[in-house]
Amino acid sequence: MSDDDTYFSGMDYADIQGSVEAQLGPTPQGWSGLVTKLFEEIKNRCDERSLEYPQVVQIKEKFGELRIYCRDQNDDEYIAAWIAGTIIEANRTCEKCGNAALVQNIDGYYATLCVWCAHEVATQRHPDRKRLLGDRKRKRAGPNFCTVCCYEGQIDRSDDRGRCPACVKKGW
Repeated sequence: MSDDDTYFSGMDYADIQGSVEAQLGPTPQGWSGLVTKLFEEIKNRCDERSLEYPQVVQIKEKFGELRIYCRDQNDDEYIAAWIAGTIIEANRTCEKCGNAALVQNIDGYYATLCVWCAHEVATQRHPDRKRLLGDRKRKRAGPNFCTVCCYEGQIDRSDDRGRCPACVKKGW
């Protein structure tokens, strides 16, 4: 077995979308769409300049942030900048739908979700409760925390109770 056989190539450049979705799930408007676009641009640049494709070891979410691990990246500064830029963009974008988002804590499960997707995920996990997000033992307060579900980020500023748009829509 050669040294190259010990590494998993997480990217099939002939099927970029399929490779990305196999690792992140099918979220074309969210993270998998961002990462698919990234690797299509990388493939085009490598083809134009006769560069080797970066060997992707893994693409994943960890603690609510996107991680892209590559082995032996080529020395193209554009490719390295594109990867770093996509990670930064993803870490403020809902991993499911692409809306603006922050990392949310759903009982120790961290994910970068917009208010709507956070409510959907949390409701699937806990259909019987209102305080869906954050630490249930300690209610967080502040101008960016929903007073009902503890979502951090988008708050309906027209609501005098400091609720997120999803809680306002649900009538909580």
